[in-house]
Amino acid sequence: MKIGIFGGTFDPIHKGHVAVGLYALKQFRLDRVLFVLSARPPHKQKDKPVASVQHRLAMVRLALRRYTRLKASNLEVNRRGLSFTIDTIKILKKRFPKARFYFILGQDSYEDMKHWREADEIKREVQFLVAGRPGYRIKKQNEPDVSRIRMPLCHAASSMIRKAIAKDPKSVTDLPSCVIRYIKRHGLYRGRA
Repeated sequence: MKIGIFGGTFDPIHKGHVAVGLYALKQFRLDRVLFVLSARPPHKQKDKPVASVQHRLAMVRLALRRYTRLKASNLEVNRRGLSFTIDTIKILKKRFPKARFYFILGQDSYEDMKHWREADEIKREVQFLVAGRPGYRIKKQNEPDVSRIRMPLCHAASSMIRKAIAKDPKSVTDLPSCVIRYIKRHGLYRGRA
C-alpha cells in the first residue's frame, strides 16, 4: 500500500490543497492521501491558527468528502502536545507496517525542513513529494528521496484567503463551495486574518 501524508494547519483548506492531493495521488499511484490536520503546530506558536481545531477539521472533512481516496486525519488532533511530523510518521508506520509512505509538501516547507525536529530521521522514513510554490525557485533535487509533483502552480494561500474573508467573504473564489458555506454559517475569519 502507498500512502501519502499531507500535513498542514488548513486554516482554511482551499482548492490548492485539494489539487496537490489529487495530483500526487494520480502521478505517484497512491492508494490514499491522508490530510493530517496539525492541531498544535510547533512552527506557529506565535502565529497560532485562527479557527479552532474542530472547525478546521470539519472544513477538511467537507472539502474531501467527494474524493474516496483523500481522507481527513484527526491523528494529531487526538494526540497531546505539539504536532511533530516525526511522531505522526512513527504512529502511521505502526498502524500500517506494510505501507510505503510519501510525504507531500510545498517547496517552501521543504526548504524549511532543516528547522524541523528530527529532520534527518524524517528523510529516512519517507519519500518526499514536493509541489512548487509562488516565489520559490524550483531547485533540482539531488536527493533520491525527493520527487516533484507535476501540476500548475497554485497561488492560493490560506493567509490571503483569511484576509479576503475578513474584508469581503463574497470575493473569495479559492475555497470549495461547501467550505465557504461552513465559514459563513459559523462566522469564521470575520474581522480576523
